[in-house]
Amino acid sequence: MARDLRERIADQFSYRGERADVWRGFDHLLDTEAFLNLGYSPWYLPHAVGSSQARLADRLGDRLAAALPATDGVRLLDLGCGRGGPAVRLAERFGFDVIGVDLVPYNVRRAAETARSAGADPAFVVGDATRLPVVAEAVPACVAADSIVYVPDTAAVFAELRRVLEPGGVIVCSDLVAAPDVDDAARRAVDAFADAWDMPPLLAADAYERVVANHLAVRSVEDVTAHSVGRFRTWTALYLRLADALGGRPLAAVLRRLDLDPAAVTERIRRAHDALPHLRHVVVVAER
Repeated sequence: MARDLRERIADQFSYRGERADVWRGFDHLLDTEAFLNLGYSPWYLPHAVGSSQARLADRLGDRLAAALPATDGVRLLDLGCGRGGPAVRLAERFGFDVIGVDLVPYNVRRAAETARSAGADPAFVVGDATRLPVVAEAVPACVAADSIVYVPDTAAVFAELRRVLEPGGVIVCSDLVAAPDVDDAARRAVDAFADAWDMPPLLAADAYERVVANHLAVRSVEDVTAHSVGRFRTWTALYLRLADALGGRPLAAVLRRLDLDPAAVTERIRRAHDALPHLRHVVVVAER
């Protein structure tokens, strides 16, 4: 991973600089102290009710449980573990023996705190998804909740997962991808969104599946957009209406009281709003 992108990701998730302000804002609305994923909500449940992010971890755990003969005591690699919420959830609900790996030292420290607070015992280490601190064929299962999107070389990630998974081992990952066959204007919107949120350019959904299939046997691909990012545009539209009302002064005043940079937050929300119609959220199950 290029040093510049690595540093931007570390700054974003370590609350350093104005680009992290949107995450400080999310802290007032979501369970981002423990979870950093996009969430999942069934059709009958509003995304803001309960913890949609915990629900996504549960859904990934359900997919793992369906693909494995057992989960209790099974070693599980949580790739891009973030702040530990999914690892704790998967350990408690399914009995997995979890080791989490994340590029950002701040996230690893927070993940350990999350586990301690819950009385859980997952382990967490700093590591690169393309050079994991794991010996070959060491884990029977892996989960990645919306984390691979931050790695520029998706193929290298799945090659590395093939290396560390046991024969017959299973990975379940959720990830953000671009819709297939978008036009040039939509592609520009997606690229601008990715840059604003410190991601490399997003793969299209069909290209992502091909990358996985080059290294692992794809068992299923589920589009969960309607249960996650497909709902976000209502929120971004509301935010932008507030940002445009009365020159944005009332909203800016609120954000400044929260010690947030209005321009930095609004830029990222606007980029997301423009890209959302062209984004897809998928859950992939694959086997070594």
